[in-house]
Amino acid sequence: MTKNLKSCQWLAENATKVTVLDAGIVKPGEEGIYSPPGVIPGALRFDISNVLSEASATLPNMMCSARVFQTEMRQLGINASDTVVVYDDKGLFSAARAWWMFKSMGFDQVFVLDGGLKQWQKLGYEVVPHYAQATQIGSFTSFARNHYFVDKEHVLASIECPDILLLDARGETRFSGIGREPRAGMRSGHIPNSANMPYTSVLTEEGKLKPIADLKILLKKAGVTEGVTTLQFSCGSGITACILALVALECGYSDLQVYDGSWSEWGQLSDYPVSVGRA
Repeated sequence: MTKNLKSCQWLAENATKVTVLDAGIVKPGEEGIYSPPGVIPGALRFDISNVLSEASATLPNMMCSARVFQTEMRQLGINASDTVVVYDDKGLFSAARAWWMFKSMGFDQVFVLDGGLKQWQKLGYEVVPHYAQATQIGSFTSFARNHYFVDKEHVLASIECPDILLLDARGETRFSGIGREPRAGMRSGHIPNSANMPYTSVLTEEGKLKPIADLKILLKKAGVTEGVTTLQFSCGSGITACILALVALECGYSDLQVYDGSWSEWGQLSDYPVSVGRA
């Protein structure tokens, strides 16, 4: 039984008891503004790439401050006692990022909608053209947790630690250095001693998370053995890395860290080591 996901059926039956947030984003390399084919009734907009990214950062999608997060969640009417369900339009792409952001701020009553908007619509549930609007200011309070997000220095210091493993959620060609990066000015390859676990490998064709037994096998194949006590996660810009954090937590791991800058940062740092080829 999953601990951090809710089914579309569950949401349809409990919609009036929870706060629903659309955390969809425009994928890197795509143009235009985020425009989903519909909105789950009652959902509010959780804007990762703009409102909830660090305004002064030169990197995309960097986590905003605890103060900004608290202010924005209160503006959405979210209270400390609420239950929150996040989703995106692609099945599971950026919703896990929203989930991890809440977790990093000390809020645990947050869940990911399994299959997202695609599954919701496939099952014939209603969508509406517009987002709901908060009717009052909430009482949400941020309590930032250490090491939920880590920086490049922390990752660099972890490379030679045998009990720490970094899992890279990018595709195999990007990880190995064969494929091009979607952002200009990036070196190709991966962080030394990291392992590749493409986020697509943990999802079904419908965009739902695979069964726990299958996920445990994938983690083991990626090198998550008994000697590994801490898992770090990276990707292109810290978005799909959070899918792997979700997988790991579902599989019983607890010491988890997301490298917020991910390859958008590391790939630009000429004095930071890079490996190529398969791990």
